[in-house]
Amino acid sequence: MNLDQRIGARSAGEGFFFRVWAPHATAVSVVIQDGPYWERTDRTTEHPLVRCGDYWSATVARARADQLYRFRIRCSDGSVIEQIDPAARDVISSALTRGGDPDNHNGAVMLSDEAFPWAPFVTPRFENFIIYQLHVGSFAGRGDGLEKVGATFGDVEGKLPYIREMGFNCVQLLPIHEFAMDRSWGYNPASFFAPESSYGGPTQLRQFVDTAHRLGLAVIFDVVYNHAGPDDNVLWAFDGDSTDGGIYFEGGQMTDWGRGPAWWKQEVQDFFYQNARMYFEDYRADGLRFDATTQINGEHLRRVVDRLRRDFPDKYLIAEHLPDNPWIIDRGRFCATWDADAHHECQRALAGQEPLRKVRGLLGWEGYGNAWNLVRYTLGSHDDIGDQKNGDAEDGLSNWDKRHRYLVDQLGGRLDWSARAKCRLAWALNVCMPGTPMLFMGSECLMASPHVAWGYWHDGVDARGDHRFQWRVVADDLAGEMRRLVGTCNALRWRNPALRADSLCVTHEDQDNQVLAFTRASGDNLVLVVVNLGERNFGDHGYGVRTGGNHGQWEQILCTQDAAHGGWDGAGNAYYQPFTTSDGQLYINLPKLSVLAFRRL
Repeated sequence: MNLDQRIGARSAGEGFFFRVWAPHATAVSVVIQDGPYWERTDRTTEHPLVRCGDYWSATVARARADQLYRFRIRCSDGSVIEQIDPAARDVISSALTRGGDPDNHNGAVMLSDEAFPWAPFVTPRFENFIIYQLHVGSFAGRGDGLEKVGATFGDVEGKLPYIREMGFNCVQLLPIHEFAMDRSWGYNPASFFAPESSYGGPTQLRQFVDTAHRLGLAVIFDVVYNHAGPDDNVLWAFDGDSTDGGIYFEGGQMTDWGRGPAWWKQEVQDFFYQNARMYFEDYRADGLRFDATTQINGEHLRRVVDRLRRDFPDKYLIAEHLPDNPWIIDRGRFCATWDADAHHECQRALAGQEPLRKVRGLLGWEGYGNAWNLVRYTLGSHDDIGDQKNGDAEDGLSNWDKRHRYLVDQLGGRLDWSARAKCRLAWALNVCMPGTPMLFMGSECLMASPHVAWGYWHDGVDARGDHRFQWRVVADDLAGEMRRLVGTCNALRWRNPALRADSLCVTHEDQDNQVLAFTRASGDNLVLVVVNLGERNFGDHGYGVRTGGNHGQWEQILCTQDAAHGGWDGAGNAYYQPFTTSDGQLYINLPKLSVLAFRRL
C-alpha cells in the first residue's frame, strides 16, 4: 500500500502527514498542541486538510513527535465536532471525545520517528508453535511483590522467562488495543490502533515484543474486528453522520454485541487491513488471532486476509471460527482455526463420558490440509476458564458442561489426585496429538480454588474474590509437579519432529480398559503414544499394546504418572527398552489415567 494512502499520522521529513476518512465532512482540520493533556492554549495550532475523494490529508511542517492532535470536523449540518484519529497509534486514555466536550483531556499522540533497535528474530514455521495464552492486565501484580491492581507491558515482560523455561515458544496476548476504562478482557475495543494506555505506550509494547523475541518467544496479538466496544468507541458517528452508527457501521452485520463494522465497504476493509499491517510492521508480530470470525461476512473478511497472506506469508493467522470449519482455511485464507471441541470433548471424556470414543474423535484433522490448521487447547482457553458473571456464565452454576472453570476444578479440585492426574493427561495428549498446542495462563500450575476464587479466571475482583494470576501458588509442590509435566511434554515435542508432523495412525483401541494408542512419524523418528483413560493400573510389563506393524526396540520418553509429575516411583517403564513381540505388541507397565510415549530406537 502506498504510504500516501495510509490513514493516521506519520513522520514526513520535517513534519507529519495526516490522512483521515470523513466522507460527510464539509471541512476537516488537524488541531495540534503540546501535552501532557489536552488543554487549549495560545500555542494550540490548527491546520486545514485537503479533500481528495472521501479522504482528507495534508503535511503539517511544524508538527513534532510526541505532540497531541485531534481532527476538527465541520459536519454537513454546519455543526463542528472534534474527534480522536481512528488510526491514532497512541492515546492518553480511553475517555474519547466522540464529538463531545472539546476540553476533554484526552488526545492522540504523534509518535517519534526514531528507529527501534529490534533484535533479529525469525517467526517459527507453522508446525512449530507451542502457545501460551495470557492476559496482560492480570498476569502480574498479585503475589509477586508488585501488589498492584493492573499489570503493564513492563510487568509482564519480567515474567517472560517463566514462560520460556517451560518450553513454550510463543505468547498469545488477549487484546491489547485501547479499551474503555483501565480494566477489561480487551474485547471491547475503543481505539483500534493504540495500545491500552493502562498497559503502557507503543515504546513499552515494542520493548515487550523485543524481549520476547530475544528469549525465543514469538508474539501473537488478538484482534477484534467483528465489533467495537459500547463505550468510548472512536469510530461511532465519526464524521457527524449517525446512520446505523455512522460511516464505519452503517449496513454492518448485526453481531452478538450489537452492530458490527460495515465490512462491505472497501474503506472499512482498508481500515482493518492497515490495522493488521501495523502489528507486523510497527510491533514485529509473528501472528494474529482474529476474534469471532463467524460474526464477519466471510467473503469480505477473506479479501483482507488474502492481502495479509500475500504481504506477510510467514505470519500465523488464526481464526476463532467456532464451530471450526475448513472453509475458513480453504476459502477464508487463514492459516489456522481454533478447535473448541478439543477442550469440551476432552473434559467430557475425563469426566467419564465415553472416554475412548471422545478422545479417538479428537485426534485427526479431517477436512484440513495440515495438522497445524487446528489450534487445540485441551485444558481450556480464556473463554472456557474465564467468567464475567460471578461464576455463573452460561448458567454454569447449574450446568457443569457449560461451566467456566480451570479444568482441574471441573474434575474435582486441585487437592484431588485424580483431577491433577487428568490434567497431566490432558496436556500430554495436547502435545502428542496432531495440531498446534495452546495453554491458558495458570493451567500449568493448577491455578484454581482456593488460590483463584471459585476456580475461574477474571481480570480482577468480582463478587467471588480476586481471580487474577496468583504468583504465590507457582512455587508450591502441586504447581511444581504440573509445571514439570508441562515442561517435559513441551521438550518432548521439540525433540521429536514426529509430534509436529502431519501424521497419525491409530494402532490400538481397548474399549474394555479405555486404552488408546497411536503413532506419529517423521522420517526415522517414530513415536508411539499410549493413553490410558481408565482407572486400572497394569504392572509387571503385562499390558500389550499394538504398534501397528512397527517392529523394533522402544524407549519410554514420557510417563505422566512419574513421581516427579505427581505420580509414583515405578509407575512407568524407566530403564526398560522392550521389543515388539511376534504378536505385534509391546508389553509395558501402564498406569491409570496416564499418557505414555515411546520412541523407536
